[in-house]
Amino acid sequence: MQFNSNCFSMKFALLNFIIIISIYFTPTYSSRTPDNRYNATVVADEIIKWVKTGRQTPKFKKIINDLALPSSYQRADWSVADGFASTILCTVCKSFTKVIINLRRTGTSPEVIERSIAKLCTLFNLQTKEVCDGVVKINTPIILYIVDNDSTIDENAVCGLVLQNQPCCQPPSRYQWTLDIDDNPPQLINVQSSKGDTIKILQITDIHYDPLYEPNGNAGCKEPTCCRQGQNNTRRITKLAGFWGDFNNCDSPWHAVVDALDHLKNYQSDIDYVYFTGDIIDHGVWATSKEGNTESLLKSFRKIKDTFGDVPVYPIFGNHEPHPLNQFAPDYIEDDSLSTRWLYELMANTWIDAGWLPESTKETILRGGFYTLSPTKGFRIIAINNNICYIYNWWLIYDAKDPSGHLKWLEKTLLEAEQNQEFVHILGHIPAGASQCQHTWSREYRRIISRFSHIITAQFNGHTHNDEFNVFYDPQDINKIINIAWNGGSITPYSNLNPNYKVYVADANTYAIEEIDMWIYNLTDANLTPQKRPNWYKLYSFKEEYGLNDLSFESLHQLIVGMAKGSSALETYHKNFFKHAAPELDKGCDKLCLDAYVCRIVSSSSNEKKECQYFQQLQ
Repeated sequence: MQFNSNCFSMKFALLNFIIIISIYFTPTYSSRTPDNRYNATVVADEIIKWVKTGRQTPKFKKIINDLALPSSYQRADWSVADGFASTILCTVCKSFTKVIINLRRTGTSPEVIERSIAKLCTLFNLQTKEVCDGVVKINTPIILYIVDNDSTIDENAVCGLVLQNQPCCQPPSRYQWTLDIDDNPPQLINVQSSKGDTIKILQITDIHYDPLYEPNGNAGCKEPTCCRQGQNNTRRITKLAGFWGDFNNCDSPWHAVVDALDHLKNYQSDIDYVYFTGDIIDHGVWATSKEGNTESLLKSFRKIKDTFGDVPVYPIFGNHEPHPLNQFAPDYIEDDSLSTRWLYELMANTWIDAGWLPESTKETILRGGFYTLSPTKGFRIIAINNNICYIYNWWLIYDAKDPSGHLKWLEKTLLEAEQNQEFVHILGHIPAGASQCQHTWSREYRRIISRFSHIITAQFNGHTHNDEFNVFYDPQDINKIINIAWNGGSITPYSNLNPNYKVYVADANTYAIEEIDMWIYNLTDANLTPQKRPNWYKLYSFKEEYGLNDLSFESLHQLIVGMAKGSSALETYHKNFFKHAAPELDKGCDKLCLDAYVCRIVSSSSNEKKECQYFQQLQ
């Protein structure tokens, strides 16, 4: 089963130093017998010899020859490899960590380290030379800063984070910590039903605007992101980029972003709040810059402001917003070449100047990209920056324990909301149960949600680009849902997806979600008539689509139980997951494939398998 789980950003995070090299080992062994001499020490020694002498020994050449990545695997998601592939990943990760640390601590210059890693990236066919050079150059300063300023960093610290899901790379003690969470009994809010009074919330997410998008450009490029200017040098194009976007690993042209927002202005004019859950920047991560990201961010938020006027918009950061990709530095990192402060200041000023946020939110945005506000009495919005938990945020290696005090702030804010009798919505880019969220952070987040689930009436995520939802079960009762996170999907078609947005109907007193309308357009049809605007239409309303009387936790639990037992709702979910995009649906989905959706739905902590195992028993 192939999930569109933003593998591109994960894959290209891996292209940095250690992990960019590790991923090439896995697939080649599907048809080869591995050389047992390829352990971490052997590989590291050969690479160090090559860097220091410039000479490729026969053993070095054999490693290159045996282990170079087949081009067909360059876009694979290696974060969840298992079996023998996992063993190889761990061995190579550790060997290349050894190489970088050894070179740096024995006086090798940054230029030589950067040049050597970029060359290895090309030799092992991880990507084209341009992509390898760009990604390595962008990330070099952060990695070297971490190595220089923490003498305890070793291969276990690095690989125990980025390969946390592999049994051979257990996270070391630096990643083991526990948050002190208020353990008083929940203070329930005594509120009457609104008796039909509702509000409407629009969620848009993952625009991924590509300033270099070129209609009729190359949609079958060798780089991870296609349809871009400059990718048509050979003039031998087999796949032409569509006018309104393209399924083939391509992002959104500006006119498609404008169309989506203009459609919303014309057809969704009765919206009370807009939740924007992150990711404006494109997937061309080997060529990002502060200047380019700034231009795209400001251009997009100006259009969003023009679209919605006085309607409040509550935005959060996606993992693509920083330069480099995924990197959210601790607030005490002041070096302008390393700090994330430029991004926090830019967005804080933009969002406050737009009238969306009060000035009081600026302090926490500058600290770590998170904020809270109360738009009306009895209701609080908490916008978190859970991108800091992403295992490809290198700063987690350096500052692992609750970076920026974010989770402690979240717990304190929820405690105050409870005392003030406020219901809460939480906006966070990455789903908390995603396997790429650092295990301890994910676990502690779930503890917080469990403690305050009675006031948190909904969570909203982006990042995966898929139409999905995740439920949080009571740790003491696996048949009792206590919270839910809805995913907004994506405006971008990246990749093999139709563009979409969602409209939520919520109770006006409790802010619990009562209905969800899913809107899409068929990208294939839209590209047949580039002179016409795409035909946006409502794909479904959730209750009708899944045969539910309401969206209560009990109804959702019964829906999931039915899915686990093989109800037709599971096939419906599969189609909606990919937003009815033909390139994915044409691949089919057998029973094993369908069953995986249930595990994904019930996973609310990245390292907790109890719920998944329970529902597997129902199959």
